[in-house]
Amino acid sequence: MDPTVLLPLQQVDPSQVQNSIGVGGRAFGSFLGTLIVGAIVLAFASDYVERMIDVVREKPVPSFFWGLGVLVALAVVTFVLVITLIGIIVAIPLLIVALIVNFIGSAIVYVYVGDRIADAADWETTRWGHLVVGAVIAGVVAALPLVGGILSFVVSGIGVGAIVGSWYRNR
Repeated sequence: MDPTVLLPLQQVDPSQVQNSIGVGGRAFGSFLGTLIVGAIVLAFASDYVERMIDVVREKPVPSFFWGLGVLVALAVVTFVLVITLIGIIVAIPLLIVALIVNFIGSAIVYVYVGDRIADAADWETTRWGHLVVGAVIAGVVAALPLVGGILSFVVSGIGVGAIVGSWYRNR
């Protein structure tokens, strides 16, 4: 008889395996996503990034409340559009635009965070260096349980709020 048959089978909790893979995946995805989106925005709209960093620096709390308001309005409008069924045609592009604004806003805030960390550490670097530092911070934040989700929400709220608030004030 095979001796391994007599040994009790080790129980593996699939949720723990998924969580351990999920944390690393979230961290790497957040790092890479911030790096890619930030690089695209820095390469093609560096003046815009500078203006948004100024808004984040000077008005972080109003920017967060703008972002929170946009999130609530987006949820309500999307819900209303989806229940009308024909509105799904409008809801899908609206959500795609909202995701793009969210990614850009978060990347800008992380560039600002990278700037602050580089200043505190007395590192001489460019916005590209700030982006790398910010992307590392984005990955670290994404890996934190519970607190990371809250911090990511605040970062995206500030980023979206800076973009939408500036657009609203300048129109």
